[in-house]
Amino acid sequence: MAKYNYAGVDLGSSFIKGSVLDEDGTHIVTVRSKAPQILSPKTGWTEIDPFEYYFIFRRFLRKLLKYVKSDKIYLGFSSMAPVFIPVDNECYPLYRGILYNDTRAKKEIEELNPIIGDTVFKENGNPLNIQQWLPKILWYRKNYPNLYEKTWKFIELTTFIICKLTNKVITDMTMLQEEGVLNYQKKEISDKILDVMNLKHNMLPDYIDLNEMLEPFSIDGKEFYANAGTIDLIGSSVSLNMLEKNKLAIILGSTGVINYSATDPKPDKRLYLDLSPIPEIYYVNGCTSAAGIFLDYIMYLLGMKGKFKKMDKYYSENEVETSGLVMLPYILGERTPIFDPYAKSVIFGITNLHNKMHLIKAAIESIAFSMKHHYEILQELNYKFDRVYLTGGLSNLKIVQRTLPSVLEVPMIKIEEGDETIGDAKIAMVGSKNYKWGDIKSLGEKSIFGYKLDYEKIPYYDKNYVIYKELYARLKDMFKTCQ
Repeated sequence: MAKYNYAGVDLGSSFIKGSVLDEDGTHIVTVRSKAPQILSPKTGWTEIDPFEYYFIFRRFLRKLLKYVKSDKIYLGFSSMAPVFIPVDNECYPLYRGILYNDTRAKKEIEELNPIIGDTVFKENGNPLNIQQWLPKILWYRKNYPNLYEKTWKFIELTTFIICKLTNKVITDMTMLQEEGVLNYQKKEISDKILDVMNLKHNMLPDYIDLNEMLEPFSIDGKEFYANAGTIDLIGSSVSLNMLEKNKLAIILGSTGVINYSATDPKPDKRLYLDLSPIPEIYYVNGCTSAAGIFLDYIMYLLGMKGKFKKMDKYYSENEVETSGLVMLPYILGERTPIFDPYAKSVIFGITNLHNKMHLIKAAIESIAFSMKHHYEILQELNYKFDRVYLTGGLSNLKIVQRTLPSVLEVPMIKIEEGDETIGDAKIAMVGSKNYKWGDIKSLGEKSIFGYKLDYEKIPYYDKNYVIYKELYARLKDMFKTCQ
């Protein structure tokens, strides 16, 4: 029997996933289970029930443990983030968990920006935005003053899970950065931000470095050593070996992410700035509100729900051009690069000659266009990169593999084991003190293959992309009237 195993678990919006690695970091298995349903009681609201999530997580963990061959496990967590969960002093949720792409606090952002916007950008390196905790805290304080008075702490989903497992209320610095309360240069909670919001330090969890492990706990006879958890972006980036500067990755899952590793970040109000598990590396990135979420919705409307293989086979056998048919994918407003919670999805240019496969192709192109919008900004900021990685659930579709490189006009590399849970497990390897980051880098990029450009398609995509950007520019003032 092995002395120990490494495991990574990602708490996602669609699935809970987990990977197990053996002692030398070799991938044994990745398993997944359906995550609890996202609740949407009002337009633009997205919530989860933390207790339901924990119940399904425990059931999933038993499934994962079937593949563990050791009694000692080093566990790395990641999750969709930020999730906002107010709890009492017994870690009991006083309100459902509010997700990162929830847009209910858009008026609070407008209220806070003149007061604290410049401070947040200077301290945190990010503009005040819809995913952060600050506008949600204000919304919660205004709408539920009685519950606010009973609130002991604000916590993340990973913090809630760990609290249920260990009775410790702990978080990681990468989470605090994403939540908008950290000074990104000092890597400590910003007193300036808390003072303006009239918040006390003790309303946030204690925090540790991502490379530290908590005290061990036992489940089903197994001894676990776990970290405090990080955001899924960081798990994915580690799995892609983005442990040095000048690497670029596109991660297409429920949302769309474009991520660049830098030692000298240039904070920009159109992008996010995150920490990494490597002290000198930052991640400059864009994260949209919907990628796979948008494609799922369009396929559902067209009676094609879940029929991805059928759809992909059709495109491999048929040439589908959507010239002039363009969509905006802002089904849940938009985060980067426009930071507009009022933004709406649009179908433009439809005629009686278009069928459902044209519409699905336009939806895929719109996701690619949203990535190109970010890519242009990174180029504008003079960030240099030596290769571009592609991963995430949508990257498994051949139509995406053909479309995205030609839209961005850059070849891409896919790492077969590019998954946030692989990265989470590698973070746990370092946390165990059995490995250093230099060892993780040397594990390299396994199972690499590339996607080339279709040069004949570039002018066609360029034409649609011009329409894509112009649509938002012309409609943005009208979106606020569509409430």
